[in-house]
Amino acid sequence: MCVFLPDARDGLWRLTDKINCDPDFVRKHLPRNDVLVGDFRLPKFKLSFGRDMSGVLQELGLKEAFDEGKADLTGMAEDGAGGGRRLALQKVMHKAFIEVNEEGTEAAALTGSLVGCSMYSPPPPPPVDFVADHPFAFFVIEEVSGAILFAGHVVDPSIN
Repeated sequence: MCVFLPDARDGLWRLTDKINCDPDFVRKHLPRNDVLVGDFRLPKFKLSFGRDMSGVLQELGLKEAFDEGKADLTGMAEDGAGGGRRLALQKVMHKAFIEVNEEGTEAAALTGSLVGCSMYSPPPPPPVDFVADHPFAFFVIEEVSGAILFAGHVVDPSIN
């Protein structure tokens, strides 16, 4: 899951506009290097979405599947489900759900040391705090293909 936290507390809508205008925005802004994180706070949240997609699918050209006179979806049903009649779609519902909480969260620690080196080594950059205490966008991205599987935003991220 990737979280895009705007710098400004009221910057979510400007960020959303940028994301919508550039199809590669998310890919271009994914982190390329590890960053030491100090204070990390992300609120627990649960979101769900449900919608009847029948009209959208028909507008996209999937009309015959809904037409009882033309559709024949009997091959998609269990034997006898149509009672000898041809089957057609009546409704297509889409539901999505995401929950982010402390369960399953893993913590990792990394300790590094440099021994016996005579070259000057600059100090590591200071840790970056990530506190999602104002509206943010999030994406669930499949790592191998880079496909965005789920996208959303949280408008009221009240942190407990």
